[in-house]
Amino acid sequence: MFYRDKLSFEDEEFKLKVGFLHFSSCSGCQVAFFDMFEEAVEILDTVELVYSNMLTKRRDLPRMDVAFVEGALCIEDPHHLHLVKELQKKAKLIVAVGGCASFGGVRRLSCGNQLPQPQHQSFVPITEVDLVKPKVKYAIPGCPPNPSLLYSFLLALLEINEDFLLPFELMTFSTRASGMDIFVEVVNKGFCVGCGTCSTACPTRAITYNYECSRPAFNPGLCVYCGSCLAACPQSFKPYPQPTYT
Repeated sequence: MFYRDKLSFEDEEFKLKVGFLHFSSCSGCQVAFFDMFEEAVEILDTVELVYSNMLTKRRDLPRMDVAFVEGALCIEDPHHLHLVKELQKKAKLIVAVGGCASFGGVRRLSCGNQLPQPQHQSFVPITEVDLVKPKVKYAIPGCPPNPSLLYSFLLALLEINEDFLLPFELMTFSTRASGMDIFVEVVNKGFCVGCGTCSTACPTRAITYNYECSRPAFNPGLCVYCGSCLAACPQSFKPYPQPTYT
């Protein structure tokens, strides 16, 4: 079963129209997205790239089935405000890609450009923009996400693999997505197995491995809130029963 069945498309030759939109970020997520296509040869006949600020020449935003969005939205930038309005009209489903689009990422720490340049300092992730929030179905963490993960996600989207997609759906509701999540959701609840996966996933070394106690150590001053650690942790999305206290 393919994604077109979910959207009730009757044309057997239907191609999933996808676009990649760029807000305020380093563009690393978009580069990772296109690196993914080296692995995606066998599904290219079911996917059509209709918009990308890197690869397509068109300026207007076409209608698309799935819009992949990178970067945080600057609420002081008229172009960003126009683009998010177009996104709300033209996209059927939105996927936040990377830490900036999903949780704010390093843009949460932005204090604007240097004078005398204009001050653009109010950034919010696409998951928190009320205008498009009903359409933001999934959030893929990472700074940037691994191309293999993006390929697996796109494949799961085409096949409607809900078990695989569920963690990314839950990510859209995260309000922290930092190394502190590892301690609150995994370590403090006794789920940590000391594998060190979170420390290897962290792009800024905010999480290191403490060999004395076989547990991660967290430096919040280095964290850019990209969510890579929580996504990489093999214990983070398991449906453990939560303890109850009476």
